[in-house]
Parts: sequence; C-alpha cells; structure tokens
Amino acid sequence: MSHFAGLSTLPPDALLGLMTAFRADPRREKFDLGVGVYKDLAGETPILTAVKKAEAKLIGAQATKVYEGQRGNTDFCGHVEDFVFGKDHPARAEGRVLSFTAPGGCGALFQGVSLMRKTGTRRVWVSKPTWPNHPNVVRSLGLEVGEYTYARNGAFDLAGLTASLGAAARGDGVILQGPCHNPTGIDPSAHDWRALGAFAREQGLLVMLDVAYHGFAQSLDRDMDGVRAFIAAAGEAMVAYSCSKNFGLYRERTGCFLLLGETPEGIAAATTHVADNGRATWSMPPAHGAGIVATILGDAALRAEWETELNAMRTRMKGLRADLSDALVAATGSNELAALKTQNGMFSQLAVTPEQTFELREKHGVYMPASGRINIAGLNLNDIPKLAEILSGYL
Repeated sequence: MSHFAGLSTLPPDALLGLMTAFRADPRREKFDLGVGVYKDLAGETPILTAVKKAEAKLIGAQATKVYEGQRGNTDFCGHVEDFVFGKDHPARAEGRVLSFTAPGGCGALFQGVSLMRKTGTRRVWVSKPTWPNHPNVVRSLGLEVGEYTYARNGAFDLAGLTASLGAAARGDGVILQGPCHNPTGIDPSAHDWRALGAFAREQGLLVMLDVAYHGFAQSLDRDMDGVRAFIAAAGEAMVAYSCSKNFGLYRERTGCFLLLGETPEGIAAATTHVADNGRATWSMPPAHGAGIVATILGDAALRAEWETELNAMRTRMKGLRADLSDALVAATGSNELAALKTQNGMFSQLAVTPEQTFELREKHGVYMPASGRINIAGLNLNDIPKLAEILSGYL
C-alpha cells in the first residue's frame, strides 16, 4: 500500500490557476489584471537594460561556481542594508544588524517566521486583506494566523489596527508590509509608522517588515522613510527584502533577510539560528541574482541606469492609476474611485464580490482574483476605456 494514498488532494493555487485560464482563453479581447508582474507598453515583462549589462559583466568575470557561504553575497547584503537602514545607522557599527541572502522575498519571509518560532512565538498576525502567501508561510511552519484590521473607507486605519492587535499576546509575531501594500495600495503615513513602532515595542510584539516594492511608491529614499521610522520607534525588527519587482529579477529568486536588534549578543545568537534555518532548507543561497544586484549597485553608471529605468516604471504606473481612476469616476458617476490616485505600487483592490469576479471573467474576459485585487502595472493604456465601461457595471 502506498504511503501517500491517504493524502488528500489540495486545491490548486488560485492565482496560478487564473494565469493558466487566461492563457487558455481563446477570446481576442481579454484583460489580465491578476498576475503580479510589471508589464511595459507592449504587454511584456522585459529584462532591464542595467540587469542585462550587469549579468554580462558578472558572467565574464566569473571564475568559479563554488558556494558563497551561508550568508551568500556579502556585497549584496551590504547594499540592501544601505537601502533599509541607511549607510550610517549606528547599529551597523555596533554589531546589532544581520543580513543573509535568501531565495527571494519568500525565502526571507520563511527565515523570519522560522526565527519567530524559535523565540517561542505561537501566533503571527497578518493584515486583512494581505498577500495570500503570508498566511501560507505562517501555517507551513506550524504557527497560528491572526488577522488585524488594515484599512477603512479607502484609507489606512491605525485605530483599527491597534485595536485588533490589542488581542495579541506579548511575543506574538506580526507581518507589516512596507511601501505599496498588497493588495490595497494603501500605505501608512510617516506618523502612522512611528506610532506603529512605539505600539509594537509597548506591546512586546515581534515584527517583520515585508519590503517587496521598494522604489515603486515615491522614490528609493522616500520609500524607506516609514520603515526607518518604525524601526527607530520599535527598537527591534526583522525585514524581508525582495528584488523581484524593482530589479525585475522574478525568476532569479533574489531576496535578503535582515534583522536589527537591541544588543550585539542577541544578534550574534540570532545569526546562528538564521544560518541553521538556511542550512536545513536550501543549504546555501542562490548566487546569480544577488551577484547581478551587487554588480549594479557597485557600479555608478549601472546604478544610474537602473534608477532611471526604475523611475520610468514608477512614473508609468502612476500614470495608469490616474487614467484608470479618471475613467472609472467618469463611467460610474461616483468620486469614490478617485482614491486610486492616492494609492501606491502595483496593486489596488476593487469592491467586487467573488461571484462578480467570476462573472467578469466568464462574460467579459476580465481576469482578477476573487479578492478583487487588480495589477495596475499589468494595464494597457488603450484598454482602460473599455475596462472602465465593463467595471462600471459592478462598482
């Protein structure tokens, strides 16, 4: 008898299934608002020019494929520390920071939740709504998932969030998203971030900041204002950083796990546990994507070229937001959807039911998850008038 005969078949991943259904749809007029990747004017997800040049330079200089060690590319880790904490943060000189290369943002999230479990955390709180893989990672590690209120009437709800987390126990974990919240596009203000950091410290919560869209909100510098304000107030925090979106390195699985603590002794101990977690899972982190990022950020000309491309992506997304918002306001006669303009990043969430998303897909070829999340970066400018006309019947 098979050892696996007793396993039940799990349902397929909803978003991956949506992608498959979109590709199989024979209709010429169809709209993909689901997949979370940036698309250009031609509807493609290109390799950035700076990435191509850095990759060629990296490969040309490679003399070995030997492991880089459990921390991975240390130049890459240092550059991400610059992004997250700033070059002159005193904790770096004091030995109160660690950073490890990870297989994408998900690998970094896995490291953080694993470390939470080792500290004795039993429950990890995520925003309602959130990216579906947040609770997946938490449950996969045997921890309980809690949900906290995130937004109300199209705006960040600090009072609701803190009220929700009033039920959290000391030592509970919390995942907070950095700039460009997925799926709502709604971000806390700098004041809100400071208040959240002070609240986390007072309540004894262990927080991981998920930074997956750095550079997609305002700028590379301004996008870290909230993260830094939180860390300054909280005193300790973990960070999961992804290079999938801002460097376009989706398939290269390029991420970094970081931790800032209050004592060097605590960081020294945590470093051994992070290394142990990595050893037990991927053993050694992937090198190629981290090498590309380190090459770009270590070369002034390549960095300037990458920043120009990143700025162009952000500007295009902001323009698409504004155009979609204006079209929906005009089509619905309601000003509520003007809020799309104030949101950040790749995603926003429309007020549609799962049943309506099914009808939109079947009747009109509009593909989006049942949550109503839409990928702004996947829009085609020429499709916006038609999409607004279709969506207006449901909003």
